[in-house]
Amino acid sequence: MANLTATASSALRNASPGPTLRRLLGIALLLAVWEFVAVTSGARLMPTLSEIGTRVVFDIQTGALWFHARITLGLAFAGLLIAIVVGCAIGILMARSRWAEAMLQPILGATYPIPRLALYPILILVFGLGAAPKVTLVALECLYPMALGTYVGARAVTKDQLWLARNIGAGWFRTLRDVIVPAALPAMLTGLRAAAPIMLIVIVVTEMIGESRGLGYMLMLARANFEPDGVLAVVAVLGVLGFAFDRLIALLTRVLVFWERGVTL
Repeated sequence: MANLTATASSALRNASPGPTLRRLLGIALLLAVWEFVAVTSGARLMPTLSEIGTRVVFDIQTGALWFHARITLGLAFAGLLIAIVVGCAIGILMARSRWAEAMLQPILGATYPIPRLALYPILILVFGLGAAPKVTLVALECLYPMALGTYVGARAVTKDQLWLARNIGAGWFRTLRDVIVPAALPAMLTGLRAAAPIMLIVIVVTEMIGESRGLGYMLMLARANFEPDGVLAVVAVLGVLGFAFDRLIALLTRVLVFWERGVTL
């Protein structure tokens, strides 16, 4: 009887959908609910999926979507790259130096709750109009998850690991490359996974404020023209980009952190 129960349980587990299919089912359910409400309500402010898709195709054909998305992603990735470099450096420094930890951790803890978007007018005064204040704001917002994630990961390096590295003659750089960074890599990639959607949110919000290019501008232009399908077309594109970045980072984690391949992301 026990064997029969175990066999049935195993069969049910094997028949259940995989994680990728479950994610797609969740998205499909959300879209089905949206379509049902849009069709039954008939409200102009809630266009159907076909109307949103038609608008996305139109924006692609006219070249507007490619033009504005290229600008948005260029600025967003520039800010994210700065956050990765500076954040990882701060995290490793805090993890390996008591003085740096004592000095920087209170600063990060005190400034983390501050909405960096409130600093955008000040950044415009400092850097002027253009790309610089946007890139700086993205870098500031993404800095915290990168720094804290790297700090937590680098703190996981034990004294025995460092002692072993010193005993085999490893210098500071080799210890950093072969011991500290591999130990911190899972947490660093987790921080990157948290920073990626923040990057998109911040850059789009800044483009909605007095800008004439970018996806944020497209969204505001459609809103000003009372085109809900145009607004939701941009929202749909941002959703696809966010999902694609998340899956890309998850794939990168499985490739780089090969010792944790059994973990589902």
